[in-house]
Amino acid sequence: MALVDRGDGVIGLIRARLIVITVMMCVVGLAAGAVFDQPIWSFALVPAIVGVGEWVVFDRRWGARLATGLATSVAAVATVVFIVGGTTADFLASLGPGTQRILSTEWPSPERPDLVGTVATVLAVASLSAVELTRRERFHLSPLIPVAAAQILVIALSAPRGVNLWWTLFLALLAALFAVLRPGVDGRLSERLGLLRGERRLVPTASIAIVAAGLVAIPVSLDDRADPRDTKPAAASAAVIDPIEATLALQTIEPPIELHDIAVIDSTEDDRIPHLWRTSALSRYDGRRWSPSVVLRPIGRRLSGAEREFIEYTVTFENDDLRLFPLPGAPIVIDAPTETDEDRTLVALVDRPVLGEQYPVTAHVDPDTEDALGAIGISEDDENGTALVEVAEELAEQGGAEATTDFLEQLRAIEATMRNDFVLRTDAPGGGLQRLLIERFLRETRRGNSEQFATAFVLLARSLGVEARVATGYRIDPEQIGTDGDASTFTILSSDADVWPEVRIGTDWVAFDPVPENENTDSTPPPMEPQVQTPAAPQPPIDPPPEATDEPVVTEDDADADTSSGLPTVVTYALYVGAGVAALLVPIILFVVVVLGAKWRRRRRRLSGSPRERVGGAWSLATNALVDGGMSIAAANTNDEIADKSERFAPNARTEVHRLATLASTTTFGDPQHPEHLADDATSCLYAVESTMRSERTRRQRIRWRLSLRSLRRQTRSPV
Repeated sequence: MALVDRGDGVIGLIRARLIVITVMMCVVGLAAGAVFDQPIWSFALVPAIVGVGEWVVFDRRWGARLATGLATSVAAVATVVFIVGGTTADFLASLGPGTQRILSTEWPSPERPDLVGTVATVLAVASLSAVELTRRERFHLSPLIPVAAAQILVIALSAPRGVNLWWTLFLALLAALFAVLRPGVDGRLSERLGLLRGERRLVPTASIAIVAAGLVAIPVSLDDRADPRDTKPAAASAAVIDPIEATLALQTIEPPIELHDIAVIDSTEDDRIPHLWRTSALSRYDGRRWSPSVVLRPIGRRLSGAEREFIEYTVTFENDDLRLFPLPGAPIVIDAPTETDEDRTLVALVDRPVLGEQYPVTAHVDPDTEDALGAIGISEDDENGTALVEVAEELAEQGGAEATTDFLEQLRAIEATMRNDFVLRTDAPGGGLQRLLIERFLRETRRGNSEQFATAFVLLARSLGVEARVATGYRIDPEQIGTDGDASTFTILSSDADVWPEVRIGTDWVAFDPVPENENTDSTPPPMEPQVQTPAAPQPPIDPPPEATDEPVVTEDDADADTSSGLPTVVTYALYVGAGVAALLVPIILFVVVVLGAKWRRRRRRLSGSPRERVGGAWSLATNALVDGGMSIAAANTNDEIADKSERFAPNARTEVHRLATLASTTTFGDPQHPEHLADDATSCLYAVESTMRSERTRRQRIRWRLSLRSLRRQTRSPV
């Protein structure tokens, strides 16, 4: 309903409330930057655009306001998506799959255009709901509900950052101002402020807001649940090449090639530059190899908090086949689109690197064994290391560690024994990582390559119940480090690729170095013993088992079908087609529901009230039905003239239309004695007119008649 019949003071007050609620949603938009752990000022444009659109069509009918609100909402979301560098595909994704995508990523969400558009869509819906409710005088505080819902959702998606008290304070002040600007109450501003104490809805609304904030704050504040969102499994896990095999491949490149340029800008470790730069860590050993079993998820700039010593540096990729960042410890912030696993064992660029571009990185620095603090990590029994308990105790005793329960002292002794008494040979016979070869390396030959040293040390540590893993990356020679202005710089070469063991001490992973400093190339290796029956040894050929006649033959198509969801291909495509058709039908269904709902609401309103109003309402509904059927009614037409014109559009309802026209004129210009009887007669005539018009039309014509917008438009609707 238009606002032209209200006083100027009421209209001005409602416009003021519209400004306040728009500003509140702008504050929520600014707070939404915490979802991505960085300010995204364009979020404030979404409520502003929606609010301006509502201001422009303030005096229009609800249909025009709804169309304008939807148009401005779509325009606002598209504007934000394009500002952050998105495309039309990103805009469409933000309206659909973006919701699932933002819930399947860890905090902070990556600043991808589709995810930014999803948050902008939420702000647009909340803003449109809030500004439309602001027009309703009866619902004084109801516009605050969409604002509170949007803010709670922002807090949930911003976990573990939690509640920003400054934004909450601004919203509280604006909510108090909104409550003061209550329509229909006279008085100056000071008198309106006094209304707050007598506002009956303020106390329950504030109580609900406090309880909701408390329920949201509980999961946010728990240490063991940093992210309270209902995350879903990643849609796909990235295939990661075997890091140890990749390390060996890098070591064999001749001549060595440049991989990364590192420039250390700032460090809390004074002038100490880490010499180990990890790219991945492996903790899963199946008795044959270390397997990288990680699921990568996109993530925003921040990967963890800065709780101890850290270093700031830039990484320049010199080879676009590389995607893994070299890190001296746990990553904190990487200013680039990245993906990582839950334990942050590796961090990779989402796309190929841009050669020559510097990527800023902030990361922790893992301490040396002498500086490590905290209790040593205890792991469950590892079946691969259980048989090596006595070997670990023997090597620890050789290193000078007597019977003790100090695991760190035992590990240092094992490290010293392996460095001093074992022999490093890159071409050592039986240099694989199979468990039997590792046991032979520890018990008999004590001669192996660096990968065997690292694997053997990890298995020895696990045999003592210590949490250990194998890391791959680069080992930097201090002589490589130079200076460029205030930054310490060095270049990582392919020959710097290395493998080393790590043990968890406190919250850090501390590197050990059991490998001898120099390779022994002079000693003659012992003759190779006959190969034992290990997975690495060649096996004699055997005849394949005879095929059973009752077993079905599995073809490639069957194998493909087994790895799928189990549905036939025809059914799968049928589901896809059905989903597409359903998506296309949604706007049509919404249009039908809106039109029929508006007409049903109008019918219920006009057939209620006093008998005289019911007679006028029946005549109005009858003329609306005729207008939907194609008839045009001028504003100056009398009731009798309208009845005469209707004979062309409802020829079989001529008597009922004329009867309705007469009843309407009687109740309008006369004073009948029994108006309730006239109201019942008018209702019967209305039903007869509608029934006749429905029966005279085909099914297609009836659908067009029912869904016609002529009676809802100001230009074509009935003036009755």
